[in-house]
Amino acid sequence: MYDYLLAHLSLYIDDCHMSDQVSTKKRPEIIAPAGNLEKLKFAVLYGADAVYFGGEQHNLRIRSDNFSRDDIAEAVRFCRERGARTVFLMNSFLHEKDIQPARAYLSEIRDFRFDAVMVSDPGMMLLIREAGIESDIHLSTQMSTLNHLAVKFWRDAGVARIVLAREATADEIRAIKEQTGAAVEVFVHGALCIAYSGRCLLSRYLAGRDANRGDCAQACRWRYSLVEEKRPGEPLEIIEHGPCTEILSSKDLCLVGRLDEYIAAGVDALKIEGRMKSIYYTANTVRIYRHAASLAGTAEFANHLPFYREELDLVSHRPYTDDLFNEFGGNGFAPIPTVKKALFLGYKAGTAPGGGSLVKTFNPVYRGETLDAIFPITDGKRDCSFTVKEIFDDEDRGIDMARPYSFCRVIFDREPDDYAIFRRRL
Repeated sequence: MYDYLLAHLSLYIDDCHMSDQVSTKKRPEIIAPAGNLEKLKFAVLYGADAVYFGGEQHNLRIRSDNFSRDDIAEAVRFCRERGARTVFLMNSFLHEKDIQPARAYLSEIRDFRFDAVMVSDPGMMLLIREAGIESDIHLSTQMSTLNHLAVKFWRDAGVARIVLAREATADEIRAIKEQTGAAVEVFVHGALCIAYSGRCLLSRYLAGRDANRGDCAQACRWRYSLVEEKRPGEPLEIIEHGPCTEILSSKDLCLVGRLDEYIAAGVDALKIEGRMKSIYYTANTVRIYRHAASLAGTAEFANHLPFYREELDLVSHRPYTDDLFNEFGGNGFAPIPTVKKALFLGYKAGTAPGGGSLVKTFNPVYRGETLDAIFPITDGKRDCSFTVKEIFDDEDRGIDMARPYSFCRVIFDREPDDYAIFRRRL
């Protein structure tokens, strides 16, 4: 059934790309995360101009599903047919023992025609060119590029685009663009790392998992207690909020309200973090930022901003900040609980044999309930609600509840378009 789903996705016509209301030359690219092939396809269907994804080695999310060789081939084909660019991740840092395995892996993937390969390590750049890979080189935010001299250095070294450090301000971005004219990309949404440009050793120290090689244990999100020096073995709990105490944890980034500022600074691409997040997260953030970037700098943007903020609040996130340097407003530490106001239920994968919708579920769906549905934003917002009239399992037996991670036939009060994503507000 999963093979059927992916094949069915491949046949989807390219009318889900949004018709921009300003010239695409004025709108930065929207760069979407793709933790697996399914997420990649939804990112493109919901409006991504480019997707970034990693293979089975040497990227900074080795616990993501990632892409096999067959997945890579399908991803490149799918994106090329729909005019979306592919950015392949080889952005882990190399220890000496990693060089030969990296060289061997590059020889396995060198025939794929990626639009770009993302690196952090200059040594990886050398290996990529040694392997005969001619794709553009993009430089990861991990390299902490913050000034025009560093940008010139990397451009002279053969880098086509630089993902600036998250610490770069809009004014610094403007100065970099004015003095170099180089192509630059910035993160606008998603999780922030408490370490400088994400280069963290806490996970390696506490869990033996090296974040700089893609194996972060997110030790900054663990529960901690305070121990007084003369009272060893007597931990004092630091009570901030129910689930845990995150004394090292950051808020999540959300720059949707400041897009005009960053676009005016000359940013070429807006990047969304979240390869480990759900299909729903990927699709919703992509469609919102694409539409917002199309209207940024126009009178219409302010009218749509409440909608953008509401939708971004309906994906799982920690409290948002748009100011990396003053995220607590000078008021000291506050708890950073996860905000979850909607539950991702599944999506319509096509028309079911026998009529109705073929739905892939990720959480339970009940007969009689009314579901929210979201869609790509084309000529206007099409989000609406659908009521579940009947549910049939894979043996076409009527049931009251569709189990998570299953395919079922659903009869709605009216037929949704393909690739509608369903959610339940909490």
